[in-house]
Amino acid sequence: MVTAGDSAEHTDGPGKVETMYKLLFFVLCTCLLWSCKEKEPEETYTRGSAHIGTSDAVYDIAAYVARQYSDLHKSAFISVWRHSTQVLIDSLASGRAEEIFIDRAFSKEESLAFAQHNLKLYTYPVAHYPTYLLIPESLAVEDIDSLGLRRILQGQAKSWKEFGGADVPITPYAPLPGDGAWNSLLTFYGELDSVAAVVCSTNARMMELASNDPGALLIYSKKTAEAVGYKKLRWAQGELRVPANAKTILESPRWPFMTTFTYATTHMKSDVAAGYLTFIVSNDGQKMVMNEGYRPASVPVRVIQLKASPEDEKITIVKDTTS
Repeated sequence: MVTAGDSAEHTDGPGKVETMYKLLFFVLCTCLLWSCKEKEPEETYTRGSAHIGTSDAVYDIAAYVARQYSDLHKSAFISVWRHSTQVLIDSLASGRAEEIFIDRAFSKEESLAFAQHNLKLYTYPVAHYPTYLLIPESLAVEDIDSLGLRRILQGQAKSWKEFGGADVPITPYAPLPGDGAWNSLLTFYGELDSVAAVVCSTNARMMELASNDPGALLIYSKKTAEAVGYKKLRWAQGELRVPANAKTILESPRWPFMTTFTYATTHMKSDVAAGYLTFIVSNDGQKMVMNEGYRPASVPVRVIQLKASPEDEKITIVKDTTS
């Protein structure tokens, strides 16, 4: 006799087996489709994208080299964004950024803070550039010494008359604390007891705020071609007056205010950002930096002749470091 239970068992058994085969077939098809799907290419030095944070003073040269690198490698896409130096360092320390390009070297305290948080900090000097002291062309003042500049920064010197100019009130315009230009002054003076200055978030903002101020003193760290209507103060040391032109400043240790453009990361990688860094510190990249008016961190060397030495017939490389 066949019971109801027996009938259900014989009826449901094949259905269960069929369902199991369908499920297995679905899983196999899914795995096959997944394996056949075109995989995204891995990022390399020349393929992929990078988004690099830069200081305001570094932005122009960083963006220029990024464009050149992308032109050389069509699969490399690099964009740069700007923020204050201190925010960028904080972003690197907190992990919000993996690489930054700033307008100064790291302080010992900052480097120590990374170590205390078990973060490896890799820094690469890329270029050097002076911090200029700019005043309106109409002012009959040509130079300033360290004592005079300190008095201005601390609000003790009130008028340009004290420096041989007209009786016009002095207003210093300074970059954000932590930016390279400001730190270059603190490196020279140490911590100032007080500062009387209009603090500006960017160099463009500085130019805007000072545009109608006949007594403005700009602490400026970008190329001065855009600073129309302003002239550079010479640096006075006793009887010496150091001209504030890029060639003299970059070649002379007498000019006291210099920034170091520094690339920093907490990761050793092999992606496009690493390719960009490799390029900018290479011989070709450093030549590009120099051609843009900055002093390269390492002097580019150009091979100008290959010749056999008559003494031992070895190949001699004659190098030119003046280009």
